Amino acid sequence: MMTYEKALEILNKYGGGSAWTQHCLAVSNMAMHLSEVLTQKFVINIEFLHCASLLHDIGRYVSHDPIMHGVEGYKLLKALNYKEEAFVCASHILYGLPRNEAVQFGLPAIDFEPKSIEEKLVPLIDFMIEFDEPTTLDRRFASLRERNFKNAFFMKKLKEAEKTAKDFMLQLSEEIGESVEKIALSF
Repeated sequence: MMTYEKALEILNKYGGGSAWTQHCLAVSNMAMHLSEVLTQKFVINIEFLHCASLLHDIGRYVSHDPIMHGVEGYKLLKALNYKEEAFVCASHILYGLPRNEAVQFGLPAIDFEPKSIEEKLVPLIDFMIEFDEPTTLDRRFASLRERNFKNAFFMKKLKEAEKTAKDFMLQLSEEIGESVEKIALSF
């Protein structure tokens, strides 16, 4: 199993202090902040969440494409024998890719859709961090639409991802009795 120290070593090796690594650190820190509240109602593998959230964008060392960075992260972590974290790299893309879409991007013919709470939290938290600052889902999705409006596939999937993120955030908020978005914004 990966440790946070190993995840940080991988981020530093492949990120080399690039600006995108600040986003990864912010997502990981937010994951730890939210997990303090969420663990009161949910069983969460904190170490896995910490590592997976830190490395969700590791593929940016190869590509900044909004989809291919997840594919590249999957390939890297799979080659390093971190299969669970590799899956999160691919499944965090727009809240997941079914097998027919995954193969179009060079991934194996399996569903790359988040199932566990940790796998679902990584894309949610990723959507709540703009660069390295907490934001609302509305602002983040507006920003993503603005930056990627020429990518028809991405735009279609983004609309679906926005609904999934909002539904999941609402579910979590109802379970814990307070707004997940407000908790995130107070971080």
